[in-house]
Amino acid sequence: MSEHHTATLSSDEKRRGIISAIASLTAVAIGLGASLPLLALALERQGETPFMIGLNATAAAIGGLLITPLLPSLMRMMKTRALLLTALWISISCMLAFYLLPNIWFWFPIRFLNGAMLVILFVLSETLINQLADENSRGRLMGVYATVLSVGFAIGPGILLIVGGQGFAPYAVIACLMALASIPIWLAGPATSQISAHGQSHGVFAFVRIVPTATLAAFTFGALEQGTFTLMPIYGLRVGLDEHMAALMLSAFAAGNILSQIPLGMLADKFNRRLVLTGCAFVGGAAITMLPLVQGTIFVFPVIFVFGGVTAGLYTVGLTLLGQRVKGADLAAANAAFIMMYNFGGLAGPAIGGTAMQAIPPHGLPLAFAAIAFTYAIFAAMRYAKFRNAAK
Repeated sequence: MSEHHTATLSSDEKRRGIISAIASLTAVAIGLGASLPLLALALERQGETPFMIGLNATAAAIGGLLITPLLPSLMRMMKTRALLLTALWISISCMLAFYLLPNIWFWFPIRFLNGAMLVILFVLSETLINQLADENSRGRLMGVYATVLSVGFAIGPGILLIVGGQGFAPYAVIACLMALASIPIWLAGPATSQISAHGQSHGVFAFVRIVPTATLAAFTFGALEQGTFTLMPIYGLRVGLDEHMAALMLSAFAAGNILSQIPLGMLADKFNRRLVLTGCAFVGGAAITMLPLVQGTIFVFPVIFVFGGVTAGLYTVGLTLLGQRVKGADLAAANAAFIMMYNFGGLAGPAIGGTAMQAIPPHGLPLAFAAIAFTYAIFAAMRYAKFRNAAK
């Protein structure tokens, strides 16, 4: 959507477009939040190693990576609503295929296809939200978006506590929940139909160089989030928790997302967004470093809560910074680059975490996550210092 087209929308149409985008992604997030631990625990019962479980999860990231450069072309070829609905229903079919083909080698191509479809859903919806946002309240709006999305992720693992993690029921329930996302897509109105990649001046890959602080924030969060949802239940089992308690660790992670994103978005509207990103990464790294020290105590869940809250800020504030730096038709390509880096992180995080769990049992996972967070904190701090000095 160009800035001209955005200006022609009424306030009600903009609000309707934003609400529809958030609602559809929330339904998808519920299904995704439930499916990640469901598949990880299913593979654990099949006797797969943490490394193979992590490697299988990377297939989704690879699918997302390969579809990303094609997104601007797909957006020019298909109407946005048709593209969104096509991606959604293919993703639903993938969820049912996991149950019908319970073998890790079949799951590699299924996860590959599902990852590609999810990227289409997230890029188009987040581009719409960022294009319709007002600059003075962009951070708060992104905080609201992230909060609602995190509610979906938090609900997801809880579904397994209700319907269980075995049999057809969890797969069917997840598919039905994701199907609900089609309703707000149909009701989105003219805002969604005007998203366009026509007139972009840079390719997708260029934005990794143009906005590195934002895109690397997406990479870092992708590594930490996907690594957590894929391997934290396995880590919980390895340190003595049962399956229900291990799943609740993910709920604590997602609950941190829920309560922290609006405050972090408000901070991003008041302070330098690179500085806020630095703080999120540093506090997240410090929190997860404490996890081995509190195992077997009631402090496990508060630590995971803090870790989930501040690291999710990397995505929220990174997306806010992206919308601040990139405008007009280029925003779709920039958002595709943002999601591409998130998927690079999703590719790296489970593989690094699974390898670390085997190399340093059982606490290699939190140590690897801490290293990832601190590395980005140093980079973001350097970028903040560079731009602060340039402004003097």
